[in-house]
Amino acid sequence: MKKSVYLFTTLFLFLSLFINAQQHQNSHSNCDTTTTGRTIKFNGSSDVEAIIINVSEDTKIAEIAVNTTIKSGHLTVEIHDPKGNKKGNFSVESLIKSSEKKSELVCGQMHKQISDPKAGKWIVHLIPKNVSGEVTIQTFMSN
Repeated sequence: MKKSVYLFTTLFLFLSLFINAQQHQNSHSNCDTTTTGRTIKFNGSSDVEAIIINVSEDTKIAEIAVNTTIKSGHLTVEIHDPKGNKKGNFSVESLIKSSEKKSELVCGQMHKQISDPKAGKWIVHLIPKNVSGEVTIQTFMSN
């Protein structure tokens, strides 16, 4: 049962990312748009990860979508601009200790759109505490 719930949730997140990417592609049809996506899996990790997103001088709109699905632990996600200023954050936490009889999947999302973003290295910090689950980061850059 828990595998089917996890599979359904993961499938739902990927489907929503695909639909989101299609909508962005259609809405930016007159612009040059670059899309990237990555998935990071955690298996009980507490190691902080810094995902670098390079934003060029000619970028007019930058969008960062972060989707999380965790089975256990606590995860904080932060977005920082090239000067280190925090531009967004959220946290998700599993409150139920998983066992054979029960488990929990906690999903969280953040979608950040920045007009005329500062050029340079934007960083998505993933700060886990004993996290099992995954994080998907999708970026859209329009010139």
